[in-house]
Amino acid sequence: MATKDYYETLGVSRNATEEELKKAYRDLAKKYHPDLHPDNRKEMEAKFKEINEAYGVLSDPKKRSDYDLTGNVTFEPGAGGYPPGYGHFEDFGFGDAGGFEDIFSEIFGGRRRRREKGADIEYHLELDFLRAVKGADVKITVSRHPGTETLTIKIPPGVKDGARVRVAGKGHASFEGGPAGDLYILLRVKPHPYFRRVENDIYVDLPVTVQEAVFGAEIDVPTIDGFTRIKLPPGTQGGTKMRLRGKGAPVAHGERGDQYVVINVTVPKSVNKKGKELLEELAGTNPYEPRKGLW
Repeated sequence: MATKDYYETLGVSRNATEEELKKAYRDLAKKYHPDLHPDNRKEMEAKFKEINEAYGVLSDPKKRSDYDLTGNVTFEPGAGGYPPGYGHFEDFGFGDAGGFEDIFSEIFGGRRRRREKGADIEYHLELDFLRAVKGADVKITVSRHPGTETLTIKIPPGVKDGARVRVAGKGHASFEGGPAGDLYILLRVKPHPYFRRVENDIYVDLPVTVQEAVFGAEIDVPTIDGFTRIKLPPGTQGGTKMRLRGKGAPVAHGERGDQYVVINVTVPKSVNKKGKELLEELAGTNPYEPRKGLW
């Protein structure tokens, strides 16, 4: 049983005419419709429900008469407030559905006749570098009308930082029986300790010793698929980029970018007496000028 002052809810007097009721409802619907307030949707939904409930009683002659006599009215399933699932206008149980379509047509410039879809939802998700590159199934919980829902979202391989993944039909339900809105996953990809991505290529720095650079070596290097062995040719210079074809991030149609291994020749921070003697001997027997011709 309801004990609310429906006249106060609509802001009309107790002897308001049908036209005055309709005008009051029209003005309040324009002001409080939740689709017009996506940032304050829950509060607007509650307010809009009260307005619909009041108009549903006062616009029905029999219900209004009962309410005026007793101050109460018995609600039947589907009457007052929102119908289950925010259904069509005719589901409100408030009399002629056309009146509601006319009102919402005014609010939304006639588009409500097509029963627009519900509002979209944006969900921010942080993802590890490797899961973003290789793709992943992620469980998320979304607050959407008519309640929260846990979803398993398939993140496609190769997504970049800042990408938007669309999940159709998982936004808010429509108020007037149209399709549900969409869910948009906004991705932030966390930096990796040693991989870095440039477009669809992946870079990794490889520290090597002077000995490995001078004599050459076979070295295991990481890729997003695991380790692979590369052959360092003798005399490799610091800053050299070695290309691993097809070892980068997935693109389209099964293709992938490349991985670049950037050689970083490292030297010991300190050497003992014997090491100094050997380096001096090397400099004497193999002299070279690395800056010759640069300036």
